Order: sequence, then structure tokens, then C-alpha cells
Amino acid sequence: MIEKMISLLFLIGSLTYLYWAQEFTFGTLGSPKSGFLPNLAGFTALLLSLLLIFRQFRLKKTKNKEAVDWTKFLFILIGLVFYLMILNIVGYFIATFIFLFYLFKAADTSGWGFPLVVSFCSSAAFHLLFTYYLKVALP
Repeated sequence: MIEKMISLLFLIGSLTYLYWAQEFTFGTLGSPKSGFLPNLAGFTALLLSLLLIFRQFRLKKTKNKEAVDWTKFLFILIGLVFYLMILNIVGYFIATFIFLFYLFKAADTSGWGFPLVVSFCSSAAFHLLFTYYLKVALP
């Protein structure tokens, strides 16, 4: 029952977002305006929420539900808050590297090599993408 209510909440949220996104000019596919991406995102969210509702109403009710372990969620939330706190202090690259490494270790990734390499490569790739290709200043 709670899953159906959450699905309906997503539907209401996406409809509200799409309503407010209509205030911006959409433009065309060849010449998009400021409302192109918000309308596209709102329409995609609407389709996904409708798909979720349709799926929820088609599923049979299961009686054996497992207990949810909230510890990983709390660790991720704490890491995200810490990331936001240190982002302006140490900069994008270092803060993102620390956050990604923390997420890999919180996800029980064995070893140190894989989290270090993936965290460094991801941070470097996004830094290069935004700084040199898109020419956007990062904090």
C-alpha cells in the first residue's frame, strides 16, 4: 500500500514540475530554448512515474517482506552532508575524490586499489570535462 502511495506522490510531483516548466520557452530540437531541458526532464519523470504506478498496481501483494537495513542509507547521507560541507573548502576535485572513495568503501568494496583508481579517474574525468570542454568553473 505504501508503495502505491509513494508512486502517486511521484506522479503528483512530476506533474507539478511539468506545470511549472511550461513557463519557459521550449524552442525546437534544432534551436532549444531555456525550457527545453526542464520540459524534457518533467515529461520523462511523468512517464517514469506512470510506469511505476502501472507496475505497482499489476504486482501481486507479497506477504513476506524483509526488514530494511537503513545503515548504508545513513552512511551515504552522512557522506553527502560531509561532501557538501567540504566542497567549498578543499575544492571540487579533492572533495569528489574523497566522496566517491567513501561511497565505494561504504558499499563494501573489497580492497583499496579499485576504489582509489575509480574515484581518481571519475573525479579527473569530470574535472576535465567541465573545466576544459565545457569551460565552466568548478568550486
